[in-house]
Amino acid sequence: MRPVPLPAADCWLHPDVEVRASAIAGRGLFATAPLAAGTVVSRLGGRLVDGAALRELFARAARERRYVDTVSVGEDLHLVLPPRRPNGYGNHSCDPNLWWLDAYTLAARRDIAPGEEVTNDYAACTAVADFAMACSCGSALCRGTVTGADWRLPELRERYGEHWIPLLRDRIQAA
Repeated sequence: MRPVPLPAADCWLHPDVEVRASAIAGRGLFATAPLAAGTVVSRLGGRLVDGAALRELFARAARERRYVDTVSVGEDLHLVLPPRRPNGYGNHSCDPNLWWLDAYTLAARRDIAPGEEVTNDYAACTAVADFAMACSCGSALCRGTVTGADWRLPELRERYGEHWIPLLRDRIQAA
């Protein structure tokens, strides 16, 4: 298992991306100018916590009716984003236009047109085995449910190649 680098303290979002109303999930991220394939669109930052701390954080957030943004970055290691950064409005799509470069960085998978919602596949960044989410992305490739085991799907492995968080990339290579 490769070591996990420390994240930046905060998130960065491409200046040509903004939060707007979304048909997928209320609010989402949208391109305001063309973004060429390969352009870095989002760098996530925050603090790292283990699984026990993450479960406690989710329980507290549920009691307080707050949302917590997280990404798996290592075995029993999760990035918790600072509260409600614009990056956290990035919605899921089963046919996303972003993909992962490393544990914290998302880049354009293809050219993205102005006005297009900027999305990623949550299955490519979660290593939580019991994660499951109903999908409403509307894509022709919609899986209906996104899970923490979707990294095992051959069609996703082929579609994303090396563009997974490093932990899942390691699991795919070992499988």
